[in-house]
Amino acid sequence: PPLTEGGIQDPMTTIYLIRHAEAEGNLYRRIHGWYDALVTENGWKQIQALETRFAGVPVDAVWSSDLYRTCATASAIYKPKGLPLHRRRDLREICVGVWEEKTWGEIARQDPAQLENFNHRLHLWHVEGAETPQAVQTRLLAAVRDIAAANDGKTAAVFSHGCAIRLLLAALQGIPLEELGKTPTGSNTAVSLLRAEGARI
Repeated sequence: PPLTEGGIQDPMTTIYLIRHAEAEGNLYRRIHGWYDALVTENGWKQIQALETRFAGVPVDAVWSSDLYRTCATASAIYKPKGLPLHRRRDLREICVGVWEEKTWGEIARQDPAQLENFNHRLHLWHVEGAETPQAVQTRLLAAVRDIAAANDGKTAAVFSHGCAIRLLLAALQGIPLEELGKTPTGSNTAVSLLRAEGARI
């Protein structure tokens, strides 16, 4: 565990929450929620950089959504450290229903009102077959609390997706869904540091 200023071991659990590397949807401006896209050439460079970034960072366990782009990104940490990769479906991106695999340009023409909601008023967004943002927030919170409890006092790396991470961080920071449009989106392989103590994160 990390040491405090006085040299005493810190009993808190450390979680590195990491967004996947650049995938086809990011490059080609296609909408990928649960669609299982590949990582781009640039994405593999980002994964190499992430491996370098974490080379000297102790990590006890690695968790990822079960989609390829997150599992591939997780290889930056679990492979060099000789750890197993734990996959969890509940760490997935928001399911975008009938928007899956469409381009953002198509949606801008076909459904501009809901695109505006998705970008600036996510609490009002809904399309056929999609998850609600509230449901995503609930499942991500439950998953991360479960991972924290399973790694009490240790360090875990958790790989997920842009919108899902944004929703989780908003919940942890006390930001209501109505204000989510004002919060930043982490870029590919962005790292957020969470500290957990019991059920409190």
